[in-house]
Amino acid sequence: MSRAKSNKFLTPAKAAEELGISVATLRKYSLIVEHTTGNADYFERNSQNNRLYTAKNLEDFKQMVELGHRPKMTLDSAAKQIFPVASEDAEETDSKDVEVAQLKKTLEDLRANEDKKDQTIADLKQQLADAKEEKDSLQSQFDRFKEENEKTQDAVIKEKVNEQVHEDNDKGGHWWNRFVK
Repeated sequence: MSRAKSNKFLTPAKAAEELGISVATLRKYSLIVEHTTGNADYFERNSQNNRLYTAKNLEDFKQMVELGHRPKMTLDSAAKQIFPVASEDAEETDSKDVEVAQLKKTLEDLRANEDKKDQTIADLKQQLADAKEEKDSLQSQFDRFKEENEKTQDAVIKEKVNEQVHEDNDKGGHWWNRFVK
């Protein structure tokens, strides 16, 4: 709507005075109408962005309040009977678009979480493979050490036996001969 100023428009204070309500209540009624119509610019506005009201607007407000006082009626439902209702299809479409966007976001989050888990699993598999490789390397070193140790022990034993044999030969025979005599 245009932001024109004319003598046919009433300020919020004058409109509230004519209706016998406060400016805050008039603002509440205006918000209900704007919500019902789906049009935030339903009312004309001045240069300070204040709503301006026509005599027709005031009559519609009176009728809305009168309907709202009936049993099982609210101001919202009364406003829907008096003012042009915003397209419910548009609201449903907007609602569905929001739901679809939320579902897409959730799906993206789930995929990102799955990718993160897959990466963690791959990292753990690599760590396990590295640990197995290190274990195999250590086992191989241990086996070589053990083998070398056994060879060394065998060599030491053979050397001691040979020394004993030479010693016994030097003393006149085998060591067991000392016990047999």
